[in-house]
Amino acid sequence: MTLTAIWIMPLIGGALVAFLPPRLAKWFGVLVALVTLLIAAFVAFSFAPGYHGFQFTERVAWIPQLSIFYRLGVDGISLWLVVLNAFLTAIAIIATPVSPRTGGFVGLMLAMSAGLAGVFMATDLVLFYVFWEAMLIPAYFLLWLFGEGSRPGWAALKFVLYTLAGSLLMLVGVIGEYIVTGRQTFDLSKLATLAPSPSMQFGLFFVFGLAFAIKTPLFPFHSWLPDAYNAAPIPMLITFAGVMGKAGAYGFLRIAVPLFPQPVDWWDWRWVIPVLAVAAIIWGALMALVQSDMKMLVSYSSVSHMGFIVLGIFSFNIQGQQGAVLQMVNHGIIIAALFLIVGWIADRTGIRDRSAMAGLALRMPVMAGVFAVVTFAALGLPGLNSFVGEFMTLLGAWERAPLLAVFGAIGLVLAPIYMLRLFQGVTQGVPAGPVPRSDIQAAQVLVLAPLVLVMFAIGWYPNALTQLMTSLGQTGLYK
Repeated sequence: MTLTAIWIMPLIGGALVAFLPPRLAKWFGVLVALVTLLIAAFVAFSFAPGYHGFQFTERVAWIPQLSIFYRLGVDGISLWLVVLNAFLTAIAIIATPVSPRTGGFVGLMLAMSAGLAGVFMATDLVLFYVFWEAMLIPAYFLLWLFGEGSRPGWAALKFVLYTLAGSLLMLVGVIGEYIVTGRQTFDLSKLATLAPSPSMQFGLFFVFGLAFAIKTPLFPFHSWLPDAYNAAPIPMLITFAGVMGKAGAYGFLRIAVPLFPQPVDWWDWRWVIPVLAVAAIIWGALMALVQSDMKMLVSYSSVSHMGFIVLGIFSFNIQGQQGAVLQMVNHGIIIAALFLIVGWIADRTGIRDRSAMAGLALRMPVMAGVFAVVTFAALGLPGLNSFVGEFMTLLGAWERAPLLAVFGAIGLVLAPIYMLRLFQGVTQGVPAGPVPRSDIQAAQVLVLAPLVLVMFAIGWYPNALTQLMTSLGQTGLYK
């Protein structure tokens, strides 16, 4: 029951936290998140490389009359996403300020983490759908009840409408897959061996792919993102941007690609998604270039970087798909650190407009030093984590179609422009704008320290992650 503990512990802990006094609620939430992280770390350290099949499997009859079972398992695709979810949840709750509403906020954060963990561990298609829906409910209430800005309710409603449309399409796909494969099973391992006709695969891929594209979010299904990210409080964004977007990319990798591998004779639809991925890379980078709001700049940069992940998945080769999994982890770490930094800068200066401040390095030297490291990681500097992931995804894209890699590389050219404009505009030059109350405190440095250490660790030794990616369930790719 090791995997069950990874999702049920934060769910139960979240329910208990909601009734505790604010300070106790926060630290009890931290305890629950850290224990969950320890369990996820135990799974990672006990994971057998090169094993063919899911590990730590659990199976309990749920609705056997319809061949629906409670099935959990992890392989080289899902393992590091489970760890990432647990890790960033702990960081997010530690970074949560104490307020009268802390209990409700932390409780919903733990509930969202539970749903995300279930998505990454479910090996039954119906169970995957249940967890997919479950992760959206606390996200909606977090945006609605704790959102910032003038229209958090509208941001929450827009988020739900988009994701609900995708979820309903996915439900149609789940039922359709069960019917066209002979009403035999919802087991993902078995479904991968029961491919329907190419024409049916086209229809099923469309409904699943649209749900995953909305959640990733992939251009042009991303328009819920600016409102949602603008309204989301910074601790929520750590897991909202750092993990939830990966659920969509993971869905492509776990379900859409292995279950529907054959194109129809008249149209190879497998080219559509990588073209949209390249469009997301370029469009997200261009939008980041024109943003003066620091939070929105980082939000649009996330769209661009998620494009690299989807491009790697649809390279259909080992370099691209392993690079995509690695980049999911890298992006989660980097985006969490960026949102923490810009959030703390805005908190100390009272503004989010990068053009209205300068010279913060003289007044906040510790913040500027950490900000520099995170900026270099976001740029893909060799020696830091993002370099290897982006290199592998572009290498995989080059093997699939050199033109995709060439256009995708435009994002690598634009990233230094918008990231260095952000960093240099805020930290360098003649001091201007509001005087910050203080530099970031020691406790905040301790929150960022694990993220920065992971950036260096993966940058110097990415094999620690990639060597376990060769252990795949029967829905594994890299073929």
